[in-house]
Amino acid sequence: MNKHLIIEISNLTKNYIDENNVKIEIIKNLNFNLKTKSKVAIIGPSGSGKTTFLNIIGLLDREFDGNFLFKQKDILLSSPNETNSIRGLSIGFIHQFFHLIPELTVIENVMLPLLINKNDINSYEISKKILVEFGLEDRINFKPLKLSGGEQQRVAIARSLINNPDLILADEMTGNLDEDTANNIFKFFINYIE
Repeated sequence: MNKHLIIEISNLTKNYIDENNVKIEIIKNLNFNLKTKSKVAIIGPSGSGKTTFLNIIGLLDREFDGNFLFKQKDILLSSPNETNSIRGLSIGFIHQFFHLIPELTVIENVMLPLLINKNDINSYEISKKILVEFGLEDRINFKPLKLSGGEQQRVAIARSLINNPDLILADEMTGNLDEDTANNIFKFFINYIE
């Protein structure tokens, strides 16, 4: 065990059984270590297992073979409640489709992880501060559908960072935006997490 590693994976194998009862191998004997403060891009053609791998390291999928330590904790020996707690407190997710809750305002969307995972009484002030940093102070009471795509993605990024997670997973976070907006969002994200 290395205390500077947030993720230690060895011999990871992931299979699916299709509708004809045929085993499809998605990931085979993968070894992967991730140090704290690292930036890693997982690239490959469509269907190569990138999202499957992100789901595993994001603790959304526990149906795999191999060894997986997250901050020195064996994930396969963790209870579902322990896994949910680790995911809620330690991992931020940013998706291609923003997954904002349309009935909630911008600030309520950002506050939600704090309320769920930490029940923080200062969640409004903390969320407002990060939205100001993201240049969204005049949008805090807007509903997501009143925002541009770039603004919605900035809200999604703010929400992913609100718990100060150990790991941020971005799955094609700019894939749903035009090229100029995508480039601006990507630069903003990389600069923010420096």
